[in-house]
Amino acid sequence: MILQKEFYFVRHGQTDYNILEGKQKQDHPKDVPLNETGRNQARTIESIISLLPIVTVCSSPLTRAQETQEIITSKLQAAHCEIDNLGECQAQIWREMVRLGMYSALPNEGIVHQFIQRVRNGINQALSLPGPTLIVAQGGVHWALCCLMAIEELSGQLTTACPSIFDN
Repeated sequence: MILQKEFYFVRHGQTDYNILEGKQKQDHPKDVPLNETGRNQARTIESIISLLPIVTVCSSPLTRAQETQEIITSKLQAAHCEIDNLGECQAQIWREMVRLGMYSALPNEGIVHQFIQRVRNGINQALSLPGPTLIVAQGGVHWALCCLMAIEELSGQLTTACPSIFDN
């Protein structure tokens, strides 16, 4: 269960690895930074983010999420919190999530279940802080979040640096 609270979500900006990755999810060889397109994407949405009533910003510990949140929140007077449980899943988990589909009897055990529970813990940690909250993380976290909230239409690959609002 996700805490009942309105919040915002942004997937990190583009990385060089996102371009190479194509439709086949693979593990990143390392914690990759944004590329220039990703930094420009973040700068583009910064003006939108600056208008939101955000009190707390929580992000994944990965560099691409950290860079994105630094750019998009540069004009906000908000508390910042890094949450390990908002980190991305491994490619094996992503492939299994895609194979299972959004509502195809998600397992009650195994690696996908463990990842979804980790994300639930991370989201709830973020939402327990003063809000409204902005969460900056990766596509796998978004997928798990949509599963947890039974939001089928948002379960696909989320565009990089695209803000979403969740009101559960």
